[in-house]
This record gives sequence, structure tokens and C-alpha cells, in this order.
Amino acid sequence: MKNFKLIFDGVMVKQLKKVSKNNAIKNILSRIFDKIEELGPRAGRLIDSQLHIYEIKMKSPPIRLYYKHDLSTNEIYVFEYEMKTSEGKQNKTIKRIKKLLLKS
Repeated sequence: MKNFKLIFDGVMVKQLKKVSKNNAIKNILSRIFDKIEELGPRAGRLIDSQLHIYEIKMKSPPIRLYYKHDLSTNEIYVFEYEMKTSEGKQNKTIKRIKKLLLKS
């Protein structure tokens, strides 16, 4: 079994600090991280094939988490999570992540 190394973006670190008081969401995120660590890119749905950006969704509570698989190092970069709201907010978040990746 292959384990992928998770690397957290600055935005995700801030979000994790905020959620540390909410045990329910903290446990859900922990399970998501375990799944990503174990399955890597296969844990979520590919949303950008050129930048290798993936999304993993939970239905209850409605959470979306975005991450990127670095093929050369086999590391997973976790960008941020959001509570599912509208499709417009989702598209805005994806555009922000793409812009961040294209800068670097």
C-alpha cells in the first residue's frame, strides 16, 4: 500500500486552527485526510487535468476539500476546504486555486 505525503497550504493551516474547536468537523476532515493519504489522487474527483487539481466531497455535513497531486514527488498539496454552498462559490474557489498554481 502506497502512502502519499500531505502538505498543507497556508489557507488550510488557518482553517484547521479555526476548526480545532469543532470536534465533529475535525473528525470528518481527519477521515478525509486519511483517505487522501491512502488513495492519493484516486480519493477525489479530477477537476483540472492540466494542473492535477482534485476535489473530494462529503454530503453530511456538506464539505468540499481541494487538493493537488504533484506527480514528480508523489506529494499531495491540500489547499482548502469549504462548506458546500452554491455552484458559483465553488467555481470562484476553483478559479482562485488555479490562479495560485499558475503564479508558482
